[in-house]
Amino acid sequence: MCGETLLQQMLLLKGIRVQRWRLRECMHRLDTAGVQARRTGRLHRRVYNVMGPNHLWHIDTNHKLVRWRFVIVGGIDGFSRLITFLKCTDNNTSRTVLDCFFSGVAKYGIPNKVRSDKGLENVSVANYMYMLIQKGPNSMVTGKSTHNQRIERLWRDVYEGVLSYFYNLFYFMEDEGYLDPLKLTNLAALHFVFMDEINRKLQFWAEAWAGHRLRTVNSSPLSLWTSGQLQNAVGITEGEANLQDYGIEGYVDQNDVEEGERPIFGPLAHMISDQCRLDLTQQLIRSNTNFGIDYYLECLEVIERNN
Repeated sequence: MCGETLLQQMLLLKGIRVQRWRLRECMHRLDTAGVQARRTGRLHRRVYNVMGPNHLWHIDTNHKLVRWRFVIVGGIDGFSRLITFLKCTDNNTSRTVLDCFFSGVAKYGIPNKVRSDKGLENVSVANYMYMLIQKGPNSMVTGKSTHNQRIERLWRDVYEGVLSYFYNLFYFMEDEGYLDPLKLTNLAALHFVFMDEINRKLQFWAEAWAGHRLRTVNSSPLSLWTSGQLQNAVGITEGEANLQDYGIEGYVDQNDVEEGERPIFGPLAHMISDQCRLDLTQQLIRSNTNFGIDYYLECLEVIERNN
């Protein structure tokens, strides 16, 4: 479960107003363990050294659902913690990551710098920053994933708020014998049924995140981003004496081990032919009853019949 301020913002998006003290009491009754975990999980961070919005974006891919070939691609503005893009895809190619990055650029503008880990999926974004818009060789800052805390911390919240539901559901489907992640037809049916639903929940969560108050600064990410544009927009430069430390916060172990390369895998869209997709849309009625499992089984039957 998410924190009380984020939950309050989610309810407001649905037109429901609840006093915060009531939410707090409710959460203590229903999620005592979660409340305690969030208290003990607070981090003591070093001072963040980014001066304004769009000065630095942190980008990354989240692989919590990769067992079922779902990859979450995300970006966050370092100064305001506004989510600039967040999307579930069926692959982690560099082209897909770049397309997601472009969706953020179209909405919020081009960042001055981007921080990422050294994964191959970030190569196209690096090439774009280096050459196509000529931001210079320092426009892409790469390092260990432990140096990318802004988005690593965001992933924890995204998992609690959105991904954990699907993580538990898909494992339940495996345990019941409905889903085999080693069969491409099963994955194709799973993606057809749940991909759009995951993205809808991610977008709703991102909207709630943009409007919820951050405890440390007593303002929302969207308010910080908007006011920061007026006070210190991109164009006012900061010192770059140590570029590798730019955008790092918290206590960092300089002796931590580099992660191995993540494998790159292509999309699953080719698994469903145009005729099969037509059959799925014409013969079946989308239903969320039984958590979408019944609809998944119907789709699986159609896909296997067409293969």
